Parts: sequence; C-alpha cells; structure tokens
Amino acid sequence: MKGKSLLTLELSGNAYERGYKYGAECQHLIARMIEEEFYKKFDGKLTKDQMLRHAKKYAPFIEDYSPEIAEELRGMADGSGRLYEEIVMVNALEEREGFEARRCTVFAATGKATKDGQTYHGQNWDGLASEWWDGEMGLLFNVKRKEGPDILDYTNPGILVSAGLNSKGIGLSWASVPRLEMKLGVPTYIIVAEVLKQRTIGEALNAILRADRAGCFHFIITDETEIYSIEATPRDVDIAYSDDCVAHANHFISEKFYAKQNMAQMKSDTFVRYNRMNKLLKEKFGAIDLEACMSFLRDHVNYPWSICRHPSEDPNEKLKGLTLDSWVIVPAKREFWIAHGPPCEDEFKKYTF
Repeated sequence: MKGKSLLTLELSGNAYERGYKYGAECQHLIARMIEEEFYKKFDGKLTKDQMLRHAKKYAPFIEDYSPEIAEELRGMADGSGRLYEEIVMVNALEEREGFEARRCTVFAATGKATKDGQTYHGQNWDGLASEWWDGEMGLLFNVKRKEGPDILDYTNPGILVSAGLNSKGIGLSWASVPRLEMKLGVPTYIIVAEVLKQRTIGEALNAILRADRAGCFHFIITDETEIYSIEATPRDVDIAYSDDCVAHANHFISEKFYAKQNMAQMKSDTFVRYNRMNKLLKEKFGAIDLEACMSFLRDHVNYPWSICRHPSEDPNEKLKGLTLDSWVIVPAKREFWIAHGPPCEDEFKKYTF
C-alpha cells in the first residue's frame, strides 16, 4: 500500500455545481460503489427496484433538513449519470444492513492533556481489505463554498462527506455503534455533512439535535479548544463534554445507552481498542502532540484486531478488516494529516486550506 496517493480534488461554485463536478470526476468510482456495495451485496435479497424505492423514502428528510445538501446530491447524480435515488442510497450507507466491518477507533485531546494546550483529534477509518480498491476508496475534497465555511472533506465514492475539518476549525470524526433502533429519517452521513457546514461548535451540535435521525452513531466534534463526544439514536442523544481527552470505539459508553446493547452480538475488539486508546492517552497525558497522536493510531495491541487494523490470517475469518485511512486533525492550525492506508505502513501527509 506504500506509495499510493490519496485522490484529491477541489470543488467550488454553488451546491449543484460542486456536486456535479464530484459526480463527473468520480463517475467510475461512484458506479463501482453502487454496483458492488449495494446491488451486488443485496443480490438475491432485494431487487434494484426495491432498493431504489426504499432509498427514495429518505429523500424528503434530506431535503427538509438541508436544501443545500439535497442540491449537492442532485448535482452528483447528474454529473455521474446515475439516478438521484442511487446517490441518496449511497449516502444512507450507515443505515444499510450490517456494520461489522466498520470497526473504527477515534479520540481527541485538548488543554492540560496536550503538550501545547491545542486540540488534536484523530481516527483510524477501518473497513474491509476488499474495499481498498487499490487505493481508490479514499478521497479528499477541498470544498470552496460561496457562503459558509470551506471544508476539507474526507470521504468515499458517492458519499458527500464522511469526516473532516472546516475553515472555522470545526472537526468531526466518528464511529459506528450498535443499531439500537432504525427508522426512516436523515441518514448519518448527511448529518456529518451538515455538521461540517457550521461556523461554531454550538451550531455543530445543533445540527445533530435538529436532525430527524435515521440511525445510531457516535461523533467526536472539536474546535480549537473544545471537545464534545455525542452518542445518538433516532429518538435520543447523549452529549458529553471533555476538557482533556476522550476515546471511543464501536460500542456505546454512556449510561443512557450502554445497557441497551446486546453483548452477545458485540465484537470483543471494540472493548480492547477503547481501553487501549484510553491507556495511551493516559500515558502521554500532558505531553500529547502531533507525533504522539500518530503513534496512538499505529498501535498493534490485539493484532490484527488492533487500533491499526490488518487482515486476519485465519481462513475462517470471512471479513478481512483493514485500516483504509488514518488521520489527525489540528483545528487551531487548520491542518488535516492523513496516512493513506494503515498508518504503520504509510506516512502522514499534511493537507490544509
């Protein structure tokens, strides 16, 4: 995986124009996402028509929540030559059946926990080794908006925004959690996109609270000095504030949701990664800097189901996991450091506005 470059692209203009350029420039990747991650995976379970009719039900929720995002999706559909419902379907990826492969680990630190008092936050974006796509799954867009903050947008083909940093210093990383409930509503990836359009940490939190949410998720949202850890379901939200550091993996940790999880369906590595990241943060408390954050993400305790994820050699393991991309965000400096592939193998590269 060494030597593979992250595909980068600048998007500008109005919402439709930005979406259109995204669709046109990434047409073959979007087509592959639709065909492989939806039609192929659901072949024999649902017809294409059934999938599109279901996806169409999300559209009114998106349009009510953010007309700007709806316009971007329409532009992406036209630019890529795909149906609007297909683009909506891709952006409801988190609400798709099953999330076992998305075993991401996230963290943030600020104030007395860091060497310079600045905020740092990071994530290993994990998926399946089969989703590496020879390095073409990960994308980074420098989004120049006519109104509102610009966005350094990390994402995967066809998804508007997966995580990132905006020019006001608002950063977002996140992880999948058990689906305690699901309903028709605003898909998680659409909420991610709306959060990163906000100017303040309060507006970012409100983007979650005002959403008629479709699913469950955990977000870490930061700015230059603040850290918020948010767990959410369609009907409820738990917002935790930290003045030093926080970590999360793929299980709920708040008292509000923890006991509602079905432990028999959990994967043990989520607890190992969560506890391991907290230990690393504690060990470097007061001295956390950019290099320390990068080292956290390279950790191999409980390999291959570690923070830095690698495919299992067990022939009975059908889902071969992999850290597809790894990053550290420094909001005060507006820096987005990304390693394209497992961070133990690939160097972090700095991206800025």
